[in-house]
Amino acid sequence: MLGHPVPFSYCTQCSDSFPCRKIVDCWSHQMDVKGFLQSRYTPEEVEHILAPPKPKMLQLVELIRKASARKD
Repeated sequence: MLGHPVPFSYCTQCSDSFPCRKIVDCWSHQMDVKGFLQSRYTPEEVEHILAPPKPKMLQLVELIRKASARKD
């Protein structure tokens, strides 16, 4: 996602203290990433990590709602 090489440790702590959702795509040719995730996270957390991103429009609507709620 960044367009240049990064260490595995960077990919394990990208957002919300969870690994990057692309970690399997980027690292599976070098190691058992799914095994790594399963040994450190619950099945629900692994599902969250590997879930596809929300559509951009939905992300924008959620951001607008959050901003509106803070304003009120």
